Amino acid sequence: MITAFIPLLVDESLFLAHFMCFEVPTSDGSDSDEDSTPKTSGSSGSSAKPSNNSSADLGVLNECLQEMLDGIQEDFYAIVDWAFKLDPLSCIPMHGITDRYIAGQKTEVAGYVSVLLDDLESRITILFSRFVDDACFQVEKYERNVKQVGVVPYIPRFSQLAARMEQYITGSRDLVDQAYTKIVTIMFVTLEKIAQVEPKYADIVLLENYAAFQHSLYDLANVVPTLAKYYHQASEAYEQACSRHINLVIYIHFEKLFQFARKIEEQMYNMSPEEIAFQVGMSKVDFRKMLKSSLTG
Repeated sequence: MITAFIPLLVDESLFLAHFMCFEVPTSDGSDSDEDSTPKTSGSSGSSAKPSNNSSADLGVLNECLQEMLDGIQEDFYAIVDWAFKLDPLSCIPMHGITDRYIAGQKTEVAGYVSVLLDDLESRITILFSRFVDDACFQVEKYERNVKQVGVVPYIPRFSQLAARMEQYITGSRDLVDQAYTKIVTIMFVTLEKIAQVEPKYADIVLLENYAAFQHSLYDLANVVPTLAKYYHQASEAYEQACSRHINLVIYIHFEKLFQFARKIEEQMYNMSPEEIAFQVGMSKVDFRKMLKSSLTG
């Protein structure tokens, strides 16, 4: 409904400006043929339209616009609130079309309409921010679930949300990109906290979830720069978690071997290498037993 009402509102304000003989540029910045051609009255040749819009005349125009449109803002607010209740993501196309018409307005001849659209855009932004804040809260609550294992539910849910949000974009994507930034940042921070609940399995939790994030957003990350940034961030975090986990597995599996090597290094400070083999537990037989037990697990 907003996509229909806003163009009608703008057209009505432009009609009034034309009707009152004000110069209104077209979308390419030049006057329209109808407006740029002086109209004469009778044989006197006098122009029926002033060549320049004086500030006093513009003030009269905007007063007329305000009198004509005053009160309509409440109807627009009601439509926005109603649409938000039906589907919060409808804020995305509403914001897009409002922003587009604000950018295309000639402020001097449609001052009141510009103010109305600015207020409408602010209201849409506030409502969508409320939705994003709620989404962040839903993510943060998993931090308190200490029994959480495997892939956290908010990762696949976010990929579904992002896919839907992309379908709603009709113009500028600033509103959506800001939402991505806020939600994904909270997702990663919360994931790190969840992983620390069980430090022994922290890296496993991280690598599983960062891998799931990459897998679920692979297609979107190829076409959405903001998501691509977080895709690469998840990739780096995944590689770091894998590296730490592999190092831990190697250390646990060959812990006795590392301890044997450490003892050799310590004893080399006090004796020659030839004497080490005669120390208790440091003979070749002891080394073979230790190595065999390490390799067989």
